[in-house]
Amino acid sequence: MYDEFQPFITALRHPPCRSLLRDLSNQELAAIASFESVPNNQGSALYVTRIRSRSAAFTEIVYSMDEEALSLLKQVWDYLRWQQMIRVTARIGAHDKNPMIANMYVTRRYARIAHMFAANFATEADQDTADIVTVVVPEWHQRKILVFPQYRTTCILGSDYYGETKMATLRMAMHIAREELGGVGLHAGSKIVRVNTPRGLEEKGLIVFGLSGTGKTTITTSDHGLVAPEGVEVLQDDINLLLPNGKALGTERNFYIKTDNVMKQPEILAAASHSSAIIENCWVDDDGNVNFNNHALTTNGRAIVFRDKIPNTSDKIDLDRVDAILFNMRRYDTPPICRLMSPEQAAAFYMLGESTITSAEDPSRVGQAKRVVGFDPFIIDNPHVNGNRLLRILRDNPHIKCYIVNTGRIGGRDGANMTPDVTFKAIVGALSERINWKYDDILGCEVPEALDIPNAEQYDPYTHYSREEYAQIMGALRKERKDYLVKFKGLAQEVISAV
Repeated sequence: MYDEFQPFITALRHPPCRSLLRDLSNQELAAIASFESVPNNQGSALYVTRIRSRSAAFTEIVYSMDEEALSLLKQVWDYLRWQQMIRVTARIGAHDKNPMIANMYVTRRYARIAHMFAANFATEADQDTADIVTVVVPEWHQRKILVFPQYRTTCILGSDYYGETKMATLRMAMHIAREELGGVGLHAGSKIVRVNTPRGLEEKGLIVFGLSGTGKTTITTSDHGLVAPEGVEVLQDDINLLLPNGKALGTERNFYIKTDNVMKQPEILAAASHSSAIIENCWVDDDGNVNFNNHALTTNGRAIVFRDKIPNTSDKIDLDRVDAILFNMRRYDTPPICRLMSPEQAAAFYMLGESTITSAEDPSRVGQAKRVVGFDPFIIDNPHVNGNRLLRILRDNPHIKCYIVNTGRIGGRDGANMTPDVTFKAIVGALSERINWKYDDILGCEVPEALDIPNAEQYDPYTHYSREEYAQIMGALRKERKDYLVKFKGLAQEVISAV
């Protein structure tokens, strides 16, 4: 049955539209989309969408289809035959690293999606063939996102939210990295940190994981207070492809950031406030000022910001060598930073993808555990494969050190707050090898003997808990973690046993 309808799927890789606009510049795309842009004083293109977040509940991974799904594809195919569409050909990765080519098609009425896509990625000369295809029909009466892994194609129906288009493309890139490159896609930021170590000035390649609200972007773009010749180089904010040799390939030219907390991040605010930024679902007041703090439209305001508008960001997007991985978690019971003991333990925390629910999500469940495998809601299938793949890469590259970074509190919901300054200093202390580590048998990993921060004792768990009480808390958590990991059939037993 699937083969019978393969022509319709093949047609989605080359939509049989009435006419096709292609090889358009950013300026031309902006001009076509200008009728939707909200006027504002900073001169940015600013769009307001009907759908304002990703449609996870409407997303289907399709390997074999029933009659209903096949009928839907035929309807879409017949509809597109009468539409004018825009095609943007983009490069996923650096030009000199065998990048993937992605073709994005969207109906002309929604040229703003093409405008944002072309600004987000590095565009290429138009071409008919591509590794990844994303077809977007925002005006479709039914909301449904169909993901076809075998065909490296996604069909987005009924959503005009740009983030859906971006992540459909990158979700497929991460899948290709796993299935064809022997690597693993990472929902994580990346940077180079130059620090003085006992051996002199060194560059450390850093990967930063983290669920929304844990400070991933804040850490990725921070300069950590370093002064030349020490410093940082920001590479990627969102998606990296970790290869078997320990290198990480970047994917995006520019950054698609959340704006709900941007007022507290001066460097990011400056980029989002520049006329080159393309803004999505942010408020414009009666005087024409963009107000990122007004969340009347949504707390999921977004902006594409150009990398040259963010300090310490260069044209480079790849990490030639990953030296450290941070698992960013928002918790109430661990120190600012812990060093994991083994690849197995690191793979376990990757699989746990752990943080806590914030008041913005559900006030009644604040502090409860939230888990997303790999900190990555875009894994197409078989997440245990990602965990096992990361385990193998870490075993083959023993120089990569892995850390847990707590950006929440210590001592419960009312305990000592992990301020960004505490986090930045803890990370630099680890990368510069200035921290002396000791094994904590209750946590099962290494913790700093001391941190070079004011009032460091308030960030010590044993300031808040007796040893017996802390052992009970962490013992219950360890059991909960094991029960969670054992559900992943095929996950290496050594990973399950490592928590």
